[in-house]
Amino acid sequence: MRHTILRVAIAGFILLAAHPASANSLLRQIDRTGLTQQDLNIMVRTGGELYDSRKALPGDDTIWSNPETGAYGSVEIASVSGNCVGLNYKFRTRRQARIQTVQTQRCLTDGRWILAP
Repeated sequence: MRHTILRVAIAGFILLAAHPASANSLLRQIDRTGLTQQDLNIMVRTGGELYDSRKALPGDDTIWSNPETGAYGSVEIASVSGNCVGLNYKFRTRRQARIQTVQTQRCLTDGRWILAP
């Protein structure tokens, strides 16, 4: 049950507005990481603080952690192009001790940052 709830929550995180094949691939990738929904919320919120002001520059980065789960990592702006930012998330979880990486792109559309293919 918990695994199913996490899958649904992750699906919300990636806003399946992205290309369906890309979204499914990203969903599978995130599901294997060991991140909890709380970890994802912290990671995404912390990363959003980097680009929300629209003054992001490649190389800008920040760190995040979740003391409750032991997960932690960093978010870095990899690229900025027009209204879009490329993000590199690097993190560790208790389930996966090795450093993991997820790359996404967010674009400002109608005043909201959405996941882009």
